[in-house]
Amino acid sequence: MADGGREERDEMKRTTRWLGLTGALLALAVGCGGDPAESVLPGVEALVFVKRAFIGPDGEHVVTGGANQTIDYLRYVPGGGVYVLSPPTPDGELTNLTEEFEGVDINGIDLSFDARQVVFSMRTAGEGHYHIYVANVYADASGSHQVRQLTFGEAHDVKPIFVPGDRIAFVTNEPYTAMGTRADEYNHSRVVTQIATIDIEAGDADRRLCAQNLSHSADPFLMSDGRIGYSRWEHLGPVNDVKLMVMNPDCTQMVGLAGTGGKPGNSLVQFHEIEAGQYVGIVTSRRGTIQAGALVHLDALAEGGVDGIVLDEQNARFEVLTPQVPTGEESPPSGVGRYRRPFPMADGKLLVAWADGDVNERNELSDTAPNFGLYLWDPETRSKTLIYDDPDTWDTYAIPVVPRDAPAVHPSLLQPAPDESEPSVLGSIDVSITGLSERVAGAQLDGLTLDEALDFATRVRIIEGFSSEIGPVREFGLTMHEGAAILGEASVYADGSWEAAVPARLPYHLQPLDRYGMAIRNQMLWIQAMPGEERRCGGCHEDRTGQVLPRTGPTTLAQQAGAQDFVRPIPDRVELPWINAASGQTIQDVLDANCVSCHDGGAMDPFAGRFYTVNVTTEEGEELEYEIPYLRLDDAPLQVYYEREVVSYPASYVTLLYPSAMMGDSVATGDVPPEWVQPGAARTSRLIEALNVNAEDDAGSWAWETPSHPEDVGVELAREERLMLIQMADLGGQFYSRRNIEGADAWGETEY
Repeated sequence: MADGGREERDEMKRTTRWLGLTGALLALAVGCGGDPAESVLPGVEALVFVKRAFIGPDGEHVVTGGANQTIDYLRYVPGGGVYVLSPPTPDGELTNLTEEFEGVDINGIDLSFDARQVVFSMRTAGEGHYHIYVANVYADASGSHQVRQLTFGEAHDVKPIFVPGDRIAFVTNEPYTAMGTRADEYNHSRVVTQIATIDIEAGDADRRLCAQNLSHSADPFLMSDGRIGYSRWEHLGPVNDVKLMVMNPDCTQMVGLAGTGGKPGNSLVQFHEIEAGQYVGIVTSRRGTIQAGALVHLDALAEGGVDGIVLDEQNARFEVLTPQVPTGEESPPSGVGRYRRPFPMADGKLLVAWADGDVNERNELSDTAPNFGLYLWDPETRSKTLIYDDPDTWDTYAIPVVPRDAPAVHPSLLQPAPDESEPSVLGSIDVSITGLSERVAGAQLDGLTLDEALDFATRVRIIEGFSSEIGPVREFGLTMHEGAAILGEASVYADGSWEAAVPARLPYHLQPLDRYGMAIRNQMLWIQAMPGEERRCGGCHEDRTGQVLPRTGPTTLAQQAGAQDFVRPIPDRVELPWINAASGQTIQDVLDANCVSCHDGGAMDPFAGRFYTVNVTTEEGEELEYEIPYLRLDDAPLQVYYEREVVSYPASYVTLLYPSAMMGDSVATGDVPPEWVQPGAARTSRLIEALNVNAEDDAGSWAWETPSHPEDVGVELAREERLMLIQMADLGGQFYSRRNIEGADAWGETEY
């Protein structure tokens, strides 16, 4: 009875949060005048919104150029603009704030807190890049809207929002270093985007770049506590989705908001905050839906967490508000369509952009773009009321022209700017604390729960991620993992704590290690920090709603000892190229010295003559067939099909990695081997189990009870060589690194 009452009260709270907004959003109900009877939005005098063209100069529909992706990759079609619609009705008066410019396309817009200015991203006929502009909503006495450009240069700047403290946050693809920008593993031709901020008066003179991820950041939105939420595409090994993140407006404390688990689709994009802990946005497939999808409500407020507003990323709850709209790539039935850019109103309704019929890759095949118009969507009836629709443009980014309360300036903006030379500090209070209910597989920890296994952690491996800024590579090999380098392995103290000083702004992920040098768990999320910032978590993905305290007093043993220094230049970072490195030992060197004499496909090879067949159907419908050796560890070149192209790698790399690399377009038959190397998991890789490894603190203690190889056939393999192969597997089995990419064009007839 008591539990039922609590459930009823919780449901009432959720309903109240969704239908009755508080704080700043209540101001939307006041309006600026006008006759409510004339408006679809009673009490709202005007809307500001964006028109984006989809009909090119030749009269043909333009659907390609990123339009079929989840995140907008700078698709430029001239003919759009920023408009004010007054009153918000299909026949309301339109004012074009950007009419003085030619060839306009708009990629993002926001309204100031006093509703007097808009900030937007615009590209024009005479400019090859999108830049940030501000303009007055209403013209002055001379008829001018006082359009002013804030950013310049060779970078694209898109998706701006106003931030308290007279700043504007936006998305940019500005190069991170002189080496160039990062580009994600799957689309290396596309430049990775990151968050940046500028001062609204100084513009580029006060431009600040945030720490960069290895894939795209997009769709920033303001939160009621002054922080910035945003969508972030996460590529790390098999992880390939869009999560929600949040950060301070000075770019510190980039942490997860939602999407690690439990989301009802691959990608979370285009979100707005309703009130603290409550959000509305779009959930969709990771591609093929033209930046559109189903409406979704997110409740990220911790159960019972109201005072102080505690967000619970691990247990975020989602409700799809338009359940008939598929969240995958398939086409919705007519009358369902797909949604874009929901904006919450005070009465619980949403301003949305909506297009009927196909809103997916079939539009591209038929050269017919969907038509997005502006609607008011009612969550109770799930009905739409037309506000405005120009059949020749996409109408989106609708915002009521109504003042709203500005959050207080976030404390991070009141602090002095950090010294760019300062390192960041990463660490844990107690690495054994975890909120994950997993079991560990492999070696001596096999079958233990994660918290039990983490008690055996002796070090934490810090892995730097890098991308094709190193050179012209589309993939890093036959795995989904990015380029990786081991910055160092920080010692775990007796209380479970560790601290490491690392170069700022770089993306890292972490692996707690056992005494055999193998990862207990692979943290599949990039983390980064600004100069001087301390990113200290409680444990290993601990419960974010609780509090982790040091075991031994007010500070941890790691804090008392001081952070271990891992600020080191690139040549001093551990990288694991497979072959032909400019310097240092490679994986093939280890195999040549210890394994090739028995595993070269010759008479002494126990697996000689054993093959399996891989049949591939390409996107063009071509049928390909490959014979792959069961196990062959020499460097003879082999061709295989991977990620939509035919590639050539040494036999050792193909036979060890290809069993785990085959995708849905590949079918293996015949004498199929085990997954010799599971990328990102040495302890469950058959190769590592066969080799075995002894402990760093006891040479007589082995991770598996089985005999070690190749000692059983009279070949001595050094522990350092075993660790190199373990690190290769734990890091993801990459073929390329910064040490062998420069020689890629000099490998001659081998064609690796």
